[in-house]
Amino acid sequence: MQTVYADLDEIVFEGREKDYGAYEIRKKYNRFLIRAVLISFLVFILATFGTKTLDWLIEPEEELIETVTATPVQLSDLPPPPSLDEEQAPPPPPKVNIPPPVRAKIEFKVPKPAPDETVDDEETIKEMEEIEDSKADIGLEDVEGETDIGYDFGEIDGTGNVEVEVVEEAPAPEIGPNDFVLLEKEPAPVNMDDLRRMIGYPAMAKEAEIEGKVILRVQVDKNGRYVKHIVIKDPHPILTKAVTDKIRNLSFTPGIQAGKPIKVWVTIPFDFKLLK
Repeated sequence: MQTVYADLDEIVFEGREKDYGAYEIRKKYNRFLIRAVLISFLVFILATFGTKTLDWLIEPEEELIETVTATPVQLSDLPPPPSLDEEQAPPPPPKVNIPPPVRAKIEFKVPKPAPDETVDDEETIKEMEEIEDSKADIGLEDVEGETDIGYDFGEIDGTGNVEVEVVEEAPAPEIGPNDFVLLEKEPAPVNMDDLRRMIGYPAMAKEAEIEGKVILRVQVDKNGRYVKHIVIKDPHPILTKAVTDKIRNLSFTPGIQAGKPIKVWVTIPFDFKLLK
């Protein structure tokens, strides 16, 4: 009688396909498992005992020990500490070698005698008597003159009246309503509330429920008085006429430029709105 040994893998894959890899993996599973356990064990051994093995194989270097000599010192040998009450003088500044100042020197040269052939006989030194005699000629003597005569200016013609031509400055160009002017202080209305009461709300515009904002450009003179105006915005003729008829009664503070009042244009709005 022949003995047949049954394998578990053979029993599982009996009658099944064995060429797709599952059969081969099951057959080699035990070998792979044993190999993985051995590799893990070796890695553990190396990680645990590897450093100690290296310390045994490599001799440690001799440590360098620095010797320090200690000198015993007693407190009685130390100088007394500086007082905290006394202010310590600052250390002296470092010495700086400053060169001495350079002094002006005058060189005295001894004149050298000239030969007799080069000397002019006429150039001789004058005696003191000759110098005393020539004082009057060179103006060395004090001479008193006549003070009552004065200076003669000659004959003077003319009456003393001199005509001076006065040149009038050209008037400054007039500023237009759309020109930009830089002012220190712009004109401001003085009696705006009184003017609004004078204008009121036109009856025809109120009955017709007409609303809008009238904007005027008003020219103000140096004294803050009205000069003329132009209409910038005209929402309706009734509202505009009510404003232009009374705008002459509006007074202003003058515009100031460079500390002086000037004639300038200013924008004044009038808003007509019905209360509902």
